[in-house]
Amino acid sequence: MATVVGFISEKGGVGKTTACYHIAVALNRYHQKRVLVIDADYQRGGISGRFFPELIEGFGKTVPTGVTLFNKFQQLYSASVQTLDIEIVECREGLDLIAADPRLSTVSRDKLPSTNNIRENNLILLRHMKIIDFVLQPLKDKYDYVLIDSHPEVSDVMRSIIYASDYCVSPVKLDRQSSIGVATVIGEISNVNDDISMVRHALNIEDHYQETIFSGAIGMMAREYGEELKQTELHEFNRLKRAGGKIFDSYVTEGDGLRIAAAQRAAVYDVGGANAAKQAEQFRAMTREFMRECP
Repeated sequence: MATVVGFISEKGGVGKTTACYHIAVALNRYHQKRVLVIDADYQRGGISGRFFPELIEGFGKTVPTGVTLFNKFQQLYSASVQTLDIEIVECREGLDLIAADPRLSTVSRDKLPSTNNIRENNLILLRHMKIIDFVLQPLKDKYDYVLIDSHPEVSDVMRSIIYASDYCVSPVKLDRQSSIGVATVIGEISNVNDDISMVRHALNIEDHYQETIFSGAIGMMAREYGEELKQTELHEFNRLKRAGGKIFDSYVTEGDGLRIAAAQRAAVYDVGGANAAKQAEQFRAMTREFMRECP
């Protein structure tokens, strides 16, 4: 049964997609895990482009082929029968992808059909939150991990990701402007957990939902001096630890290795050079910690 992990942040440019991509590759390559990656970033589709550069050409200008997550939400909006079919593409043996669809940007519970029955309206709202989980249920036995990359904002899509996830992590730069968003992420996870509890109680229903756990922030693009975090970044790292949330002990430094890997549409594990080798080892250490925190 797959462990589902959402990579969520309210701020862009913090390395969220880079972290999700490299952890997915490492789980598959170094730990022989069967991994499904869901690209729910409807603005950039960054992971889709890393695995399949041709998928990102014309992104946002052409309608994707095949059945995507957007179609699952659209079925609910049109009161159609909910089907489980979805387009899955193989990246390599044991590593699959549900590609990005820019139309996810239009997903909103405001589009749901409404009735005069309060109970029915609340059940429809619950179904909206459960869409991604609904799609994943028949797939979980095929994979060890499902990693979901999200668009950096609090949205109805993010709430659906949180509902579907056993754990969530929040990649972040170690500066105050970026890391302040971790509290927002933790708050939104708590909101989803509380909303489901309230709906269960109010409607006297039960389902398989287990409260989503925040496994921690993940430091990205960190700066070092003498192989140690710079003082300002160490201060932010320690502040995050004290703030009631968690932060992974492993972090990834900035440098040319990841930039070259991105330009080549490759993983940093496959790029030459001292900086790439350092970042590759950092991601391997992070993946080992990830497996402990998100078992």
